[in-house]
Amino acid sequence: MSKHWEYPCKLLPLALTLIALTVAAAASASAAEVEKYLPVDPGRGAPATAPAAMRKVLPGSIPNASAADIAARPPVRLGPLTGTSASEYAARKAIAANRAGPSGTPRTPALPSAMGTQGGVKPLTNAPKLAFAGNAQADCVGSTPPKTPSDQAIAIGDGASPIVQINNDCLSVWSPSGSRSLGPKTLQAFAGLPASEAVYDPRVLYDWYNHRFILAFGDSDLIGTSYYNIAVSETDDPTGSWYVYRFQSPTQGNTYNDFIRLGQDRQGVYVASNLFNLSGGVVGSYLFEEWVFLPKSLLYAGALGSSYWYQHGMQAGGQYTDSTQPANIWSPYDNPRAEFLVGSFNINYGGGNCVNGCGGLVVWGVANPFGWINGGPTPEVSGYCCGGTSTYYLPPNASQPGAPNSIETLDTRITGQVSYKSGVVHAALTTGDASWSDLLIYRMFVGLGNEDSRCAGQYQYLCPQINSVTFFDEARANYGGNFAFYPTPQPDLEGNVVTVFNFAGANCAICYLGVAYGMSRATAPGGGWADYGLLLAPGDGPYKFSYWGRYSAAAPSGVGYANNGAVGVPGVGFAGAYVASGGNWATQIGYVAYTAANQP
Repeated sequence: MSKHWEYPCKLLPLALTLIALTVAAAASASAAEVEKYLPVDPGRGAPATAPAAMRKVLPGSIPNASAADIAARPPVRLGPLTGTSASEYAARKAIAANRAGPSGTPRTPALPSAMGTQGGVKPLTNAPKLAFAGNAQADCVGSTPPKTPSDQAIAIGDGASPIVQINNDCLSVWSPSGSRSLGPKTLQAFAGLPASEAVYDPRVLYDWYNHRFILAFGDSDLIGTSYYNIAVSETDDPTGSWYVYRFQSPTQGNTYNDFIRLGQDRQGVYVASNLFNLSGGVVGSYLFEEWVFLPKSLLYAGALGSSYWYQHGMQAGGQYTDSTQPANIWSPYDNPRAEFLVGSFNINYGGGNCVNGCGGLVVWGVANPFGWINGGPTPEVSGYCCGGTSTYYLPPNASQPGAPNSIETLDTRITGQVSYKSGVVHAALTTGDASWSDLLIYRMFVGLGNEDSRCAGQYQYLCPQINSVTFFDEARANYGGNFAFYPTPQPDLEGNVVTVFNFAGANCAICYLGVAYGMSRATAPGGGWADYGLLLAPGDGPYKFSYWGRYSAAAPSGVGYANNGAVGVPGVGFAGAYVASGGNWATQIGYVAYTAANQP
């Protein structure tokens, strides 16, 4: 049964501050913190030596998740792996929770007014065209502790049941009306794993050019071995058959491949993770990032084998980077010359987790990713550091009524999907602002040039390198003493952007942990939102466990043509978690679009 609210549920009078690129850097960053042109190192790469195991799966033949499946899962879940000890991370979070504002004293949180009031300002954010209840805690992890929080993954295709939603261990397929067409299925069963195997960090995309779904997640025995699981649907019907591949981390053994990320372009699927030592059941120190490039031509044919490439050890400014997000190049009308990846500074920077502040983003390009399969040049990996002017800080944990700083907001990594549309790359992260958290939302143009001369003959002009990154916008969503975190921006075909995020606060009726979104016209000056956004699903009560997933999800929708030949309404679908009654988590799926000229 869908959960209903009277729309609009406005976030008010939470002051949304927009920082355009034209604002002087000194207003938002110090010159020492935002260093231009730091040296970058693309690390080392090699072709895989071990073939990926492959099985063909018909999800409908898999039994739905049961209480027995849930009970068999590992009783201990790993918390946020942040590159430092739990005690040091807690100490840094304490600093973030007591950070002073510009005046040198902590700012007093502002109280939002009641839902639905706008303080004389006309509501501008569009209400969702549809909204319904998605996977909930009972579907995925049961109603008894540990109440595993919900990472979000959603992809929307063009079939009759086009919505694939994944939350931690469970997968469901939904129709646009909100009826469940398939599931919930456990990812363990989907991948042919025992119910006791730990699975984590699911991501899912839709390939609008080839009409396929792409799914990625990790699994580990939590002793010394971890794997990637990559699945692709055989058609545009996610209830039909899938090819499911599984392979170990190719860089080295005894690692835990944490925080899986997923991207795509016309040629390939790109998977990334943060590698940690894993030996004897103990997760140790952070090592470096690992990226894996997989050719779509072989993935979609069920014939990947060992024809995939891995890259590891990327650095910026002499330190290993982490959590870099491969872009989702999703539009069937876009075909850039490289896949792009975007990362912020985090684990090894700014005093650790940017507790002292960091600035800028690192943008990478991968050109000619699969020429080596046919005897040609190896992938061309280039990087650019650093664009942007805003300083970002480790965010404090979010507050809820009666429980200050009680909900994990993670660190300054880019948690949600990075998206590419018509030459513009979209990314967002969470930053500390005095004693609360804000969103930083970026739009940037990446320039390619400087062809590598080793790509000659039939590979000539196939190896461009990044030579510039131009930032159009750095919009800051500031809710004046309340907490916004885990943003995921997604453009539609026109370039309008919807950003979904979590929202919480200490002292208001709508301050229990919920999911919200804001919208920005492609033509808006500075790219900012027209108002303060909408709560898709306000929280119903307190959340009694600190760890709250690590990302929200958004996906392009309505991209193709309808069956009658009419152009569909391009928009954005999204999913987020909120606290339902009883303190359990639940999710809400929504869809929103600009459909008229009088929508600001």
